[in-house]
Amino acid sequence: MKSFFLWMQKEEGWKTVLATVYAVICLFDFVVAPAYFAHTRIRVLNDFENMQLERLSPAIQDQVAKTITLRHSPFTLEGGGMFHIAFGALLTGSAISRIKEGANNDKA
Repeated sequence: MKSFFLWMQKEEGWKTVLATVYAVICLFDFVVAPAYFAHTRIRVLNDFENMQLERLSPAIQDQVAKTITLRHSPFTLEGGGMFHIAFGALLTGSAISRIKEGANNDKA
């Protein structure tokens, strides 16, 4: 455990963890959550096939239609995608500093 914290204190450690965390968050938000959402929608659609919707009042029919057509919206795109802009700035800054370090090492 101590070696992990020593690695994190180095310049490369936190950048690697930052990129990994961002990749995991994006994977969850754009792949896992929509797949789960679609899987549960199929189950809801199967349940509604057995209902006789014409017997229900128009207000309930409207709610059923909203439930069936509901779509997943990624959590990280809320607020104009500021989450991705912030992570992009951090990752870009770390990549630029890595390039500058490489150029300085080549000159030495």
